[in-house]
Amino acid sequence: MKKFTLTTLAATSLLMTSGASFAAMDDNVDHHGIYVGAGYGLVDVDGDQDFDREDNAPNIYIGTQFNQYLSVEGGYIDFGEYGNDTFNTEVDGYTLGLKAGLPVNEYITLYAKGGQLWWDADLNAAGAGDSTDGDDLFYGVGASFAISQGWDVRLEYTRFELEFERDEIGILAEIDDFDSDVDYASVSVQYTF
Repeated sequence: MKKFTLTTLAATSLLMTSGASFAAMDDNVDHHGIYVGAGYGLVDVDGDQDFDREDNAPNIYIGTQFNQYLSVEGGYIDFGEYGNDTFNTEVDGYTLGLKAGLPVNEYITLYAKGGQLWWDADLNAAGAGDSTDGDDLFYGVGASFAISQGWDVRLEYTRFELEFERDEIGILAEIDDFDSDVDYASVSVQYTF
């Protein structure tokens, strides 16, 4: 996992430094319009009851950037499977949120984002299976680097706070609730039309 993380960081650094050169050659970087992107990142789950896991997760997204400061974005993320010896779950979900940016210069924008996650989970406890769904808030911060006309690289950290309540986890009725903090650090490539 450390090797993957170091490789990802090295590749991202290379893209950022070479991207600044490409962007410098193109004075017409456009910061508004419809965009699509895909990314890959590391998931770190810390939950109640020794419910921990580190894994990789892909994501895709689409959004509308009104200007360099504000956009609306929807996406899909697959958190994979995580859990412990007693209880594990496989979670994925859809997001919808706002992203507010602060331009550092024409090519770099720092941003914060937040919104709603609608998730589905397949649960397994001691051989008994069930499924549930829910919705929770998410928030995050990131940086976007314009590498050429229409192309951006994004580095992002997002926190999802999943709450499994008693009525959602019938197979574990003796547990009042089961919360998981899902931290997601990702690298994405984005194209703006």
